[in-house]
Amino acid sequence: MTIATTTLGLPQLTVPGDVHSVIERWRLVAESLGSSPALSSQGKSYTFAQVDATSDTVAARLLAAAADDGTPVITVLDHDADGVTGLWSVMKAGRILVALDAHLPAERLRQIVELAGATTCVTDANHAELAARLGIGTVLRLEELRSGAPDAADAARLAEVPAARLEDPLTIVFTSGSTGVPKGVITTHGYTLNDSYAGAECFGIGPTDRLTQVLPLSFAAGFTMMMMGLLNGAGIWCYDPRDHGVRGLEPWITGERLTTLHCTPHLLRSLTGALAADQVLPTVRLVATVGEAVHGRDYEGLRPHLRPGASFFNWTGSSEVGNLSFHEIPHGAPTQDGAVAAGRLAPNKELRVLREDGTPVSPGDVGELVVASHFMASGYWRNPEAEATKFGRDDDGLRLCRPGDMGRVEDGVLTFAGRTDAAVKIRGYLVDPSEVEAALLDSESVSEAAVIAVVQPPAPSHLVAYVAADTRFRSDSPAMIRRRLRERLPEYMVPSAIVQLTALPRNERGKVDRQSLPPADTRRLTEPPGTQWEIVLSDLWGEVLGLDSVGLDDDFMELGGDSLTAEEMLTLVAQRLGVTLLSSDLIEAPTLRSFTQRVLVGSASLPSHPDVVPLRTGGSGTPVFCFVGGGSLALTFLPIARHLGDRPVYAFQAHGLEQRGRPDRTVEAAAVRALQLMRVIQPQGPYVMVGHSFGGLVAIEIAQQLEQAGETVKHVTLLDTYQPRHSDVRLAPQASSAPQPAGRAPMARPDTPLSALLRKGADRISARLESVLPDGLPELHQVGDRVRARLAGVVPFAGQRQFDAFFDHTGLVARRYRLRPLTTPVLLVLGDNNPDGAHAWAPLLTGPNRIVEIQAEHSSLMREPHAAEVAALVVAAIDDGA
Repeated sequence: MTIATTTLGLPQLTVPGDVHSVIERWRLVAESLGSSPALSSQGKSYTFAQVDATSDTVAARLLAAAADDGTPVITVLDHDADGVTGLWSVMKAGRILVALDAHLPAERLRQIVELAGATTCVTDANHAELAARLGIGTVLRLEELRSGAPDAADAARLAEVPAARLEDPLTIVFTSGSTGVPKGVITTHGYTLNDSYAGAECFGIGPTDRLTQVLPLSFAAGFTMMMMGLLNGAGIWCYDPRDHGVRGLEPWITGERLTTLHCTPHLLRSLTGALAADQVLPTVRLVATVGEAVHGRDYEGLRPHLRPGASFFNWTGSSEVGNLSFHEIPHGAPTQDGAVAAGRLAPNKELRVLREDGTPVSPGDVGELVVASHFMASGYWRNPEAEATKFGRDDDGLRLCRPGDMGRVEDGVLTFAGRTDAAVKIRGYLVDPSEVEAALLDSESVSEAAVIAVVQPPAPSHLVAYVAADTRFRSDSPAMIRRRLRERLPEYMVPSAIVQLTALPRNERGKVDRQSLPPADTRRLTEPPGTQWEIVLSDLWGEVLGLDSVGLDDDFMELGGDSLTAEEMLTLVAQRLGVTLLSSDLIEAPTLRSFTQRVLVGSASLPSHPDVVPLRTGGSGTPVFCFVGGGSLALTFLPIARHLGDRPVYAFQAHGLEQRGRPDRTVEAAAVRALQLMRVIQPQGPYVMVGHSFGGLVAIEIAQQLEQAGETVKHVTLLDTYQPRHSDVRLAPQASSAPQPAGRAPMARPDTPLSALLRKGADRISARLESVLPDGLPELHQVGDRVRARLAGVVPFAGQRQFDAFFDHTGLVARRYRLRPLTTPVLLVLGDNNPDGAHAWAPLLTGPNRIVEIQAEHSSLMREPHAAEVAALVVAAIDDGA
């Protein structure tokens, strides 16, 4: 019989085949590729021969030190080359391996230890203290087990370990259980060999590959990834982004010339978000995600960073089933959208799609998925009840597993269609939350989404959506999200509550931990509108906010509104009802009841100032003065103001933004205007100011003017403020840069009265142009924006164009401003992609200062969920006085 070999002489792994255990295959690889790199991590690198020898020694000494009681052996080790060597040592000793993730809470680890019934633990210096707290009788140090040369006794003990069979247990992987108690999935040698065989067949993994090991080794897919590499002769390069950060992952991949990256979709999004637009992973031939649904836009975000010829894979499976399917998106594939298909089945796996009565569905129809294979988990550790509900055998004795997924198969390609235990009846309609999640993820502003059904009889069942924003884009308000969902989903599928989080909680396997999602605030039912005006305005609010109904005591902002939806609502009030109101009217009359009264009387008779809006007038603390970014309403600061505690809060917006008036032409002039109003509100210091974007420049200038006047400035907070661009480009004619003949100076022209007069006129024109166009002549496509900027406040523009005009205007104003060192205590909050990091601000912030980075897009800093975090930083800074 001819045995196929790889390019480096290693016999190819085949299942079923002549190899019957993981250890047997390992020894074949180590013998064939002894000098090839096997395991590497930061500062460590071992060949197959070195790992083989070390793990033999540790295994033999483990056998001598551990009780031969048949219980699993726990490992608490680093995610590095030494840690992987420790895992192999346990398996070579013939003991069942339970690899723990040291990042989990100690209480969770103790629970797993108790469920496993383990009496022995192998740990290292970094985790010895943690291991000692897990209640395990025998704790062995890896450093001590491997020290010293092996002897004859070591070899003898190792030789007594019986050869394993395909059906023998290899590891126990503890996964989250629906009851809150982890379940121990027993994987076998056959399970692991078959998964490794799939790695060669579907991913093409072989001895020339260098695999990036970022998935935790306690995670079933992480352990499988490690085995896929080593049992096919590839090297493993360990990197834990939880310890070393996502930003360090690309330099590690590129510097070590790694060829594949297998990770969760969540980590992939973080990685692509950290890469520069033109940054390519030059050595990577394959990227695969596993663990949760991946969407077309995830691939599209990765596509610019892939080298020509590189592929992307959606890789699916579970702890119970092992590998299930693989779907490749090759280089040059058409644009992808929606959920990526699960793909074609892994080797030696059979899929049955069944109706509720257990009969097969018609081709292409959705049904419950049942996997049949000899190469799946053998069951749950010491949990026969759970095992009976998940596993079984068919009439031919083939092992069956119900993973709990719904799906369809068309032309041999599997597509998931939700979970069997997730569908819920909403208003009589059966709804699968995964369909709502897919609709949420179709927005570029949403990076993560989870939808759960809340069933609490006798209250009607409803959906709650949890979303995390993509920090590369401006986040949408709950109102905008609801409206977008209503455009594509039936009304009964639109969640009644949308909760915005900075990130969704995840369990030890990297999946969304739905049990840890915070409860959504229950919307209280208020008195329904009664009068004609109340009904009209209730319908208008509902249209803007994406709600079925709005009660009289409902608050516009609490219903999910923001500055954009507020401006849209005010515009509709003006267009449909002929009543012109300002954003300050909504702040002063935030409920439908009070806003209706404001509409009835109009705002003309109510005193207000167009430039400063009181966001909160009560409170005993020092007032906080807020300054918005260019083209923004004072209303923008309301989400933050609500978290600033017991103190008055006032927000300033550009002069002329809501009532006609010429805006200030310089930052200094804007500061003088605002300072006059500030001193009416608060005649003397200490002053506290917060500025977002361009407003930060105004706050800096006011602080300097106050200090020059002898006043005290307690604190200034800068929210993602950009430093002005300094441009020395002039429109005046420049001296020729053409080369002059050697030895010849440029010819000087005689200065006549006429030429002097012309030069003087040209200088005046040049100076005037420079004051108007400090950055030189704009590009052709920018001319309209520049003209609009010059007309801001003088010519009223319709709708969003008015705010765009003021945004363009402040851009021109900012470029002329020259920053000077500021001795005032400063908190600088930087969002994603701020061009000026801490190093750029250090020479300017000469007083006490703190710089904090928040993963949020520039304008999203001002909105929930980031508003609460920003406000907490501001309050802490004010209270600390620094």
